Amino acid sequence: MMPPAMQTTLLIVFLLFLLAGWLHRSWRALSELRHAPSLKPDGQISRKGSVSVLIPAKNEAKNIVDCVRPFLSQLRENDEVIVINNCSTDNTEALLKELGAQEIFPQGTLGASSRKINLRYLNTPPTPDGWTGKNFALHLGVRHAAGDWFLFTDADTRHESGSVDASVAYAEKNSLDLLTLLPRCIAHGFLENLIQPCAMAYMGLWFPLRKINDPGSRTFFANGQYLLIRKDHYQRTGGHSAVKEAFLEDFALMKKTKLMGARGLCGFGMAVYGTRMYDSFGALWRGWRRIFLHAFEQRPGPLLKCVLSVLCFSVLPLVIFAASLGQFSIALFLCAVLLMMIFGTAFKAYAIVRAQQRYALLHPLAALIFSAILLDAFRMAVFKSPTRWR
Repeated sequence: MMPPAMQTTLLIVFLLFLLAGWLHRSWRALSELRHAPSLKPDGQISRKGSVSVLIPAKNEAKNIVDCVRPFLSQLRENDEVIVINNCSTDNTEALLKELGAQEIFPQGTLGASSRKINLRYLNTPPTPDGWTGKNFALHLGVRHAAGDWFLFTDADTRHESGSVDASVAYAEKNSLDLLTLLPRCIAHGFLENLIQPCAMAYMGLWFPLRKINDPGSRTFFANGQYLLIRKDHYQRTGGHSAVKEAFLEDFALMKKTKLMGARGLCGFGMAVYGTRMYDSFGALWRGWRRIFLHAFEQRPGPLLKCVLSVLCFSVLPLVIFAASLGQFSIALFLCAVLLMMIFGTAFKAYAIVRAQQRYALLHPLAALIFSAILLDAFRMAVFKSPTRWR
């Protein structure tokens, strides 16, 4: 058995290691903030190109109106919104008709009068083998899109007035081929507010903007909730048919963009739009499990490393602190400093995504649940379990 003095020494060394890790994380986060592009809607912004907004929807009756309506007030004459209704069994289509949407018939041609309607929808056939549902839906929708830019977004997003002008003008000014934006966090209820910002923060930690935006870096990331891509560049990549089996088509399109030598950029879009990604604990678990499983390309090694990192850096310090209570020691002091660093960093991260900051005080609990989600993703990677879009 190891002598008590040796145990104490090893514990102190371990806590110093964790403290150094959090200092590095905090410094890197602040550095990212200084260099990350950030977009804000501005009524004075002008753009040249036209935009086709494409929204895949499968049973999105609870979201589709609130997603589509903000676009209708900011689209110009040659802009359009195309909703791809992917075999919905709820009243998504009826709600689109109430908004004035005109149906696109896949085998038909568009006349001059139809082109003036800037809200249209397409009903898709069942997804064929070899495709994910989202990729198939967008692949079909793009065939009817006429904009100079394609803006791919999801039904669970909420867009601000002037957001289209802001993003397109920024992309044009900076000669971008692809622009993807991170959202503000919209969450309701205890579990959403607890886990959503935690998962978003770790995504930012493991996929830092500086590397994403470095053309020479092998870090690939994009957010399919807001993916603005130049039409001719989209065609050069092969579009969604070239990534038809990818569950993270956004990552895949950014990877193609960087490998082609084209210009892709990821920035903060919290002032442009927000998203409530999941509205139940089951959906939250399955959604983030899928995201991280495929973000790390279904490799067990990196996923296990993430599990251990979350447990060591965000959960274990609180356990050690609780075990050290009642006696003053260097370990207790280091734990207290470490917890202040953890909560301070969590407060900053939650502020960035505009989440409710009081939940940062529960970060160790959020990290514990999040590590369980990652462990489930690790299990799927080990056993090569299938993944579904819906």
